Amino acid sequence: MTRRHKLLTSLTSRASENEKTIDIQNDRLMDEAFAKSFATICTIFSSAQCDEFIHPEYLSRFYYVLQQGLRFYSGDEQRSQAIIESILLHSEDIFRINLRGINMLIPLYLEPIEYYLNIDVQTYISNNLGLTKGVNNASIIRDRFIRIRLKSIQILMSIISLPFHYEHLEQHLFEDYLEKSHDVQTTTKKTFSEYRLKIVPLLLIALQTEQDVVNAQYLFGTIRLACSLTAHHERQQDQTDDSHQDHAAQYLRHAVLSICEKGTNDSQLFLAALDTLISIVTDPICKLPIDVWKNVLKRLCTFIDTQLHRSPKDHTREMHSTCVATYNTLITLIIERPTLLDDYENLFKLCEIIELGISGEKAQSSDRLVFKKEKEFHPASQRVAEAAEYLMFVLFEHKAVLHLKNDICRNGLDESTFENLMESSPFKYFAVNGNTLFAMNELPINLNNGLPAVILLCRGLFGKNVWTLNFRHDPISNPSIQLNKSCERLVSENGKTSSPRISNNHTDQKEKILITHGIKNERAKSFHHSSELSIPTLNSIIKRDEENLNLFRALKVKQIPVEEQAIERSHIYDEKLSPECKPLESQDSFESIRLFLSHHGFCSLDSMDYLKNGKHWNDSKPFDRFQTRIQLLDSTAENFFDDIKKLDKTSPILYCTGQIFYLKKHQYTILESFENMETPEELNPAFLKMVSQFGSVVEVKRHCGWTGSSETSWKTVSSSHSNTNPQTKTICEIDGYDSILYWVDLTTEMAFYLPHNFSMNHPSPEMRILIVWLEEFRDDLDSVLPAQEPSSKFRDISIIGIHPLKNHLFRISLNANAQRMQSACASIPLIDGMVVPLNILSFFLRQAVNTLSRRKRLEDSQSSQTAYSLRKTRITKIIEKYQNRTDNSEEFFQNIFFLSTQKQTTNTESTTRSNPMVIVQS
Repeated sequence: MTRRHKLLTSLTSRASENEKTIDIQNDRLMDEAFAKSFATICTIFSSAQCDEFIHPEYLSRFYYVLQQGLRFYSGDEQRSQAIIESILLHSEDIFRINLRGINMLIPLYLEPIEYYLNIDVQTYISNNLGLTKGVNNASIIRDRFIRIRLKSIQILMSIISLPFHYEHLEQHLFEDYLEKSHDVQTTTKKTFSEYRLKIVPLLLIALQTEQDVVNAQYLFGTIRLACSLTAHHERQQDQTDDSHQDHAAQYLRHAVLSICEKGTNDSQLFLAALDTLISIVTDPICKLPIDVWKNVLKRLCTFIDTQLHRSPKDHTREMHSTCVATYNTLITLIIERPTLLDDYENLFKLCEIIELGISGEKAQSSDRLVFKKEKEFHPASQRVAEAAEYLMFVLFEHKAVLHLKNDICRNGLDESTFENLMESSPFKYFAVNGNTLFAMNELPINLNNGLPAVILLCRGLFGKNVWTLNFRHDPISNPSIQLNKSCERLVSENGKTSSPRISNNHTDQKEKILITHGIKNERAKSFHHSSELSIPTLNSIIKRDEENLNLFRALKVKQIPVEEQAIERSHIYDEKLSPECKPLESQDSFESIRLFLSHHGFCSLDSMDYLKNGKHWNDSKPFDRFQTRIQLLDSTAENFFDDIKKLDKTSPILYCTGQIFYLKKHQYTILESFENMETPEELNPAFLKMVSQFGSVVEVKRHCGWTGSSETSWKTVSSSHSNTNPQTKTICEIDGYDSILYWVDLTTEMAFYLPHNFSMNHPSPEMRILIVWLEEFRDDLDSVLPAQEPSSKFRDISIIGIHPLKNHLFRISLNANAQRMQSACASIPLIDGMVVPLNILSFFLRQAVNTLSRRKRLEDSQSSQTAYSLRKTRITKIIEKYQNRTDNSEEFFQNIFFLSTQKQTTNTESTTRSNPMVIVQS
């Protein structure tokens, strides 16, 4: 009986355990069934077309189901969590497909989104690891958590514009009304502005806990959108309300610093962080204190220093690409915030990383000190060295150019511009230091107020500059000129000269001299430099050497009577006047080019000896490395000017193009959209406003910059045909052939136009970027391209789709190519699925085109020549092909130093002869 009882007890316990296991399995199956049911209904409604009509009864039941599913039921946590996660995983599009009344679900979605974005992955894994069994459960749970966070970020990206768009609009919510009544009653009223205070800080919290690279890039783009929305909101607020302004500035500061900290963990994430920083710093509405950008500059310099000091085995193309991108970001930073260069610490850090990028090491390190003349040049790569040289180029020009960044025009001048001014003398061409070409000619004196001048066209690695250099004996508006003229000897009408009496005019001249020097000193007060402060003051010297000064005063008292007696004796003698010294005649012929080359050290005897004998420069010797080099080029050779024009056609800065299309309803490819521009009254007014904000209208034939085609770009345009007073153009005429929309800054040229035709055959290596306005939303943007073309030609075509929603916001969509390059978000500030307002749409589109083109150039630089390398190669070939080789010293100097063949008459007024100085005028 005892054994039987034990057996029955064992069987009963096993049965109860099996029943519990079955119950647990049934519960889990029920949880999965519930979750799949919610996922199915969310997928059904999320797949609805934007203009599809859905009966209000269906929508109300769907919203009721979501309201019940998004609730967290105590006592049934596991099922509630599975349902909520299933809803989030399948609802990323639900707020951007024009569902009526969907905004009432925003607070219901925000609660679970806030929960999942606040916790980190380790906490989530530890809370859910015991629910399932298996070897790979941890990785499975991790992947699921990353996907949930991604969908949550996408939902926030689609609703973040709503609080700024509606703001004070009241919203009626239903919360827990089933427990009270079967009738729907409003129990709570909220405004959309309350969501802003909840969503905007949540993004920064999510960035701190994010560990996935793709999710972090989506957060960068969403935070970037939040920064612009917050800044625009502050502009609309009352300027006297300082609390709002402090809140916006504090958020921008926190966002920028968080992006800097998060972006250094991965190369793709770092590139996205750089794109975000560039987008923020170039946005005029996002204003931050200069100390924030100083912190950013310091971190970027530290990143370059750390990367380039890594071991050789860690140096890869990808790592060098991040360094090049960082140098370019620093260029944009100092252009947009030039006051950073007023800080000595910032300037020192920039100079250090420039030196590190060009030479491969810093002169001053913790272990040793390397002098410049002893340094060997071993850069990490040619791309890194070129990026550092470009930063140095911008750094040296910042005082003269950066203040013109908002009013800059590309230089379209060349030799043909001055043909009417130069009667017969041709330009002389020189090669300087093996990487720069000088084209020089003397400007006729009668065209420059009797003063000699040189016209200089300088073609270097970073572009072309045109200068007019005037030779003057004294600075312009120098007050001492009048004094010098008054001291000249007077010539009477009969040709006799007479000297003014020293005794009569001695006091007056002394007063004039004192006045003149006083004026100089007053002017000099406003031009004090820091180096002048090192000169001791007169009072400090008097106190230190008072004994010597007393001795000097005693000697001066004794010397004054001696000199006065000598002056009186000179007037007592009635001697015959000696012949007076007459001033030299005014010159009417100047060798301005020779003077310029000589004054700038291009014609030393050592360099002439090297060039005459055809010796090669030995850069290992310190003297040869710092010696200026000059070579004369033969401009009469065949094809010389053709090669010069090819060099001018190679732009060193980034140039990009956006082609704009408008697809109406029931139009499926861009080939059907060309006729839409002929009837602009039938187009969406928001589209016309967006297009008008892309840039200034310029005519292609009268434009010297980038036009969207290399055949019509960078040509010489006379001043009479320039776009100084552009005519009014219709949208149909902005087709890329007649006119374009042009935008330019110091580092980028952009052209936008609405083409009348489209061809997949595009010989230019630049990326083709299409901006397509979609009245009907398309999931697959590549379908708008001609279907008969092979898919291989889609590779370099990026498409940005814009779909207007019924709430007057705009949904952004990108094709696969626009998101493929080294990053999941290569078009920051625009991201696939983002919803933006109209007031920032054009600016974000322009920045997205810039970002895509910059990423494409960075990607191409790993396998092909950069623009700087191409310009350097062409300059080197021109020098090797057209240099004037000669062994005769006299012939060489005759070619270099030539006299002007045309002599111009000058003014009859005498000019002062003093040490000449050069004044450079642009």
